[in-house]
Amino acid sequence: MGKIGDALIFQAGGKAMSYGYWGKILHVNLSDQKTYIEEPNEEFYRTYVGGSCMGAYYVYKNVRKNTDALSPENVIVFSTSPTTGAPISGSSRFNLTAKSPLTGTLGDSQGGGFWGTELKFAGYDAIVITGKAKKPVYLWINNDKVEIRDASHLWGKTTGEAQRMLVEELGDKRVRIAQIGPGGENLVRYAGVTSDLKHFNGRNGMGAVLGSKNLKAIAVRGTKSINFYDADAIKKLAKYGSAEIKQNPSTQGLQKYGTSMVIDANNDMGGLPTRNWTSGVFDNVSGISCIRLNEDLLKKNESCWACSVRCKRVVEAEEPYIIDPIYGGPEYESIASLGSYLCIDDIGAVAKANELCNKYTIDTISLGGTVAFAMECFEKGIIGLDDTDGIDLSFGNSEALLKIIEKIAYRDGIGNVLAEGSARAAKVFGRGSEQYAMHVKGQELPAHMPRVKASLALAYACGPFGADHQSSEHDTIMVNEPLGKPIRSLGVTNIRGLNVLDFEKVKLWTYSQRAYSLLDTLDLCQFCFGFWTIYNMDHAVELVNAATGWSTNLWELMLVGERRVNLMKSFNWREGFNQEDDVLPQRIHTPLKGGLTENQMIDPDEFLKARREYYELAGWEPDTGKPTVHKLRELGLDWVVDTIY
Repeated sequence: MGKIGDALIFQAGGKAMSYGYWGKILHVNLSDQKTYIEEPNEEFYRTYVGGSCMGAYYVYKNVRKNTDALSPENVIVFSTSPTTGAPISGSSRFNLTAKSPLTGTLGDSQGGGFWGTELKFAGYDAIVITGKAKKPVYLWINNDKVEIRDASHLWGKTTGEAQRMLVEELGDKRVRIAQIGPGGENLVRYAGVTSDLKHFNGRNGMGAVLGSKNLKAIAVRGTKSINFYDADAIKKLAKYGSAEIKQNPSTQGLQKYGTSMVIDANNDMGGLPTRNWTSGVFDNVSGISCIRLNEDLLKKNESCWACSVRCKRVVEAEEPYIIDPIYGGPEYESIASLGSYLCIDDIGAVAKANELCNKYTIDTISLGGTVAFAMECFEKGIIGLDDTDGIDLSFGNSEALLKIIEKIAYRDGIGNVLAEGSARAAKVFGRGSEQYAMHVKGQELPAHMPRVKASLALAYACGPFGADHQSSEHDTIMVNEPLGKPIRSLGVTNIRGLNVLDFEKVKLWTYSQRAYSLLDTLDLCQFCFGFWTIYNMDHAVELVNAATGWSTNLWELMLVGERRVNLMKSFNWREGFNQEDDVLPQRIHTPLKGGLTENQMIDPDEFLKARREYYELAGWEPDTGKPTVHKLRELGLDWVVDTIY
C-alpha cells in the first residue's frame, strides 16, 4: 500500500484489472497544477467497485476532520463504475462525492446523460480533485492528454454561453462538458453541476465545491473502446430490456410523460407536498400536470447514453416566457418544488424557473424548499418587503420566484441569505422561523410525503447526506402487484398500508437502502434497475459479471452497498453527527390539511421506535446509531474504526 498525503491507497502490484475498468484513477491538484495517474489493483476495485462507494473512500481518506467544505482541503471525486459505458439501458450515470457545503456530511450526487460514459471512453475510472486554482480554470481531457487551462473568459458565463464557447475553443462538437454556472461560482450552498446543459448532479452542493476550487468545467473527449469480459452477455441483457420496456407500465409511462407523471399520481394519493408541506393536495394541480406539460411545452423526449426508456423531457416556448430547449425540461421533483411547494400553478413559469436553475446550476429541490420557507416567513410577517428587496414573496407569485432565483444565483440582497439554504436562513430570520424550514441535516426535503409513504420518514431522517428520495424503495412497492413482487427477494413480504410505520417498513428501508446504495455504486439508473422497472437486482449481478469477468453474486454486492452506507455514516460520526441529527422537521409530526390524507402524520413515538429498530438492523449502537466495531470489521473497514473510536 502507498500514500496520497496521509491517505492509504491500494497500489498496483496485485492482480491488475483487465475487464470493465481501465485501472486508472486521474488525480488533479489544482493548487500546484499537477496531475498523475494512480493504478489500483483488483482488491481495491472489488472492495469499493466504483461510483458512490469509491468516491466515499477517497473523500474519507483525504479530507481531515472538521475541514471547511469550501476550502482547498476538500476533495471532490468524479467516479464511474465497471458497468458505465456498457451498451445497455441505465448504464450512463456518474457520481460526485465531496464533503457537502450544505450539510457538512459526506455529500453525494448522481447524474445521467453522456459525460460519465465519455470519461470512461477517455480511459479513466475516476477523477480525484484537490486544492484550489489561483484563478478560474477548466480541465481538458482528450484521451491520454490532460490539461489544466485558463477559464477566466468563461467565469461568470451562464452554462449555455460557456458550453458554446468551450465547444468552439476545443473544435469538437462531440466533446462532453460538466460545468458550473454563476450559482456554483458564487458558492450557493446547494449549487449543482450540469453536463451538456440538460443533465444534473443536483444535491448536496457539489457545484459550490467546484466554485470554491475555481474549477469552471471538465471537458472530456474519449475514443477508446472499453474491454468487457462478455460483450455478448451484455447484448443479450440489452435486448431483453428493450423488449421488457414495451410491456412494463412504469417505463411506458416514463416514455410518454417522463417523471412528470408522478405529479398527478402523488396528488391523487394525497401526497403532493403543497404550500411548504402543510398539505398533500394541490387544488390547482391541473396547471402543472403531466398532461399540461405535454400539451403546452413538450418539444421531444430524449435519452441518456444507450437508454431505450427515453424519459428526458425537452420543452420549448415563445410566450409568455421564452424557454430555450437546450436546457431540457423539468423533472417531477422540479415541478413539485417550483410548483406545488409554492402554490404556483403555471407550468410555463415552472419550466422557466427550471431553465434558470440549469443556466445558473442551482438544485431545484433545495431552491424550491428554501423559497417555500421564505414565502411562509413572509406570510407570517417574520420578514417583509424591506427584507425581500421589495419582492412580494406571497405563495403563488410566479414572477417573485423568477426574480428570487436571479438574486440567489448572484447572492444579491435577500438572495445572499437564501443562497445559504433554509436552515441557515432561519438562523438569520429568527423569530421562530426555524419551524418552517423543511430540511434534514440542512438539506431540503424532496417531493415525496413521509406522512403518506411512511418508510420515507426513516429515509429522510436517517439518510447519511440529508433528506433523499432515491436512497430506498418507496412504500407503494408493497401494495403494487405485480410490480411489487421483486422486493420480496429482499425478505420484505408482508403488505402494509402506505402510512403505517412498523417493523416491516423498517425492513423495507433498511434492505432497499443497501440495494439502492449498490445501484449508486454501480452508477446504474433506478428507472432501469431495481424492483419495479425493466431489470431486477439479479440482472444487475449478471451485468457486473459480464463486464468484469468476476463470479460475484447478490450477497457480495449487497455488502458493497452496505459498505458505502457505513462509510458515509462513519464519516458523519467523525464530523460530530449523531442520533440527534437523524430527525424530521416538526411539521412532519403534525397533521396534513385537506384531501383524503387529512390529519395523517408521523407519530413521534412510532418514529423513534422505528429509528431504533433501523439502527439495530444496521448493526449499529441502538441508542446512538454509531457503527459498531464488529460491523465495520465485517465490511472490511478496519481502517475506519480508529477514526471514530
